Amino acid sequence: MVQCEITHVGSDDFILVTGGSKPHLGAVVIGTWEGNYANVVSHGLPHHKEEELFLELAKVWCSTFEKTVVITGGIHIDNATKNDIENLVDKTWEKFFILMADSKTKGSQSLTNSAIN
Repeated sequence: MVQCEITHVGSDDFILVTGGSKPHLGAVVIGTWEGNYANVVSHGLPHHKEEELFLELAKVWCSTFEKTVVITGGIHIDNATKNDIENLVDKTWEKFFILMADSKTKGSQSLTNSAIN
């Protein structure tokens, strides 16, 4: 239901998070490592709710790997209940942490283009 895909762009990382019945682009977040902290900026598209989640994802990724990351995407389910949304957020974190673990294990050299479905 949720996918996290990574593409390495030089030494930077691009992560696409999609899922649900209507994947889309709902927010774009950029995290840069500023020597001892993650500086994160974002733009959420109107009527989309991914921005807050993607901000947190970018802070974690940027702080962990001390590098630039762009996170974008969107997750949608028609008529989602509060429980549906909580499940999607939990699933997104689960997939994101799997992607992080895979990136740490394999290193950025061998993880050229991967997807965690």
